[in-house]
Amino acid sequence: MRILMVIERYIPIWGGAENQLRQLIPHLTHKGCKVEVVTRRWDNSLSALEQVDGIKVHRLGIPGTGVLPTVVFILSLFLFLLTKGRHFEIFHSHGVVNMGVLCRLACMVTGKVNVAKIATAGKIIPLQQGILGKILLNIFKKSDAIAAISKEIQEELYTVATKPDHIFATTNGVDCTRFHPPTQKEKIGLRNKNGFTEIDRIVLFSGRLVHRKGLDTLIKAWPEILKNIPKAHLVIVGSGRNQPDSIEEEMVKFKSDHQLANIHFMGETTRPEKFLALADIFAFPSRLEGFPNALMEAMASGLPTVATSIGGVTDLIKDNINGLLIPPDDHKQLAQKIISLLNDSNTAHSFGAQARQLMLKKYSFKSICADYFSLYERIINKK
Repeated sequence: MRILMVIERYIPIWGGAENQLRQLIPHLTHKGCKVEVVTRRWDNSLSALEQVDGIKVHRLGIPGTGVLPTVVFILSLFLFLLTKGRHFEIFHSHGVVNMGVLCRLACMVTGKVNVAKIATAGKIIPLQQGILGKILLNIFKKSDAIAAISKEIQEELYTVATKPDHIFATTNGVDCTRFHPPTQKEKIGLRNKNGFTEIDRIVLFSGRLVHRKGLDTLIKAWPEILKNIPKAHLVIVGSGRNQPDSIEEEMVKFKSDHQLANIHFMGETTRPEKFLALADIFAFPSRLEGFPNALMEAMASGLPTVATSIGGVTDLIKDNINGLLIPPDDHKQLAQKIISLLNDSNTAHSFGAQARQLMLKKYSFKSICADYFSLYERIINKK
């Protein structure tokens, strides 16, 4: 079975959808699938064709983020799907509706089948507000299968009259072998390596530094946290590189202008598990989510979490059982909940243990891969 994965960004540009796809591909290849990736060439440092983890990655278009590079990418991708796409049986798009629309249009011409994964809630219903959006939505709904990774996304698809037999209810997966609670020796070693001590209290944020991830809310909460926990440190893993709504520069400037202490911008990493293993608490103040990869990795690592009560987060976090939930944009509650966990190690440990058990029980990549493989076989046979 030959599968072409279609995604706007891919490694070395990091985000939840990119990381999720990277971890899914080896499981599919293990089952005998032949997988390649096609994505956008965001800057000159990215090769037009390369191998990433032994997988061929095609980068299309001209470098840049403006209107012209976007149009060139869309046209290049559609042409690629019509020509080189003939070597694949399935087009599997990830993340956004427009990738799914292009794949569906190409399938209408070539007779191939497509799977369209929606990674974030809140992107579907607004399309009904304009004529172009309605046209795109009608094309998108004709996808052979639409992978909805949270209950909220499923409800949005039903709201726009998507046929139930086109909706494939699934979730993201997590590698519980790679992401696991560290031993005390491992934790101390990683802290020493990164300039922290055993007695420091470390709050971790991991994700793209964009507005919807809510880092600004966490930084607003930081002075109150530091006032109550002087040994607290905020470790921020990720960047806003090639993100149109990046807040990275704004947050770095805010830290400097307000002379905020103990905030550490670590940049992007290929080994997030190394930072998760040195932390005490994971903070996830996002405003909009599908089924958050970063949160699953933190939970698999046995970290207690303070998160916003939104989207796929509520599929994972049960308040006061395996984490704490707060409303979005509430920096005062965020500070209060983080302080409470830093001051209550027994509750924090219990939340982390419950979170780890949930990941082990329901969200292994082996199970998610098996579901996708069955879906591929079903829609190919149906065609």
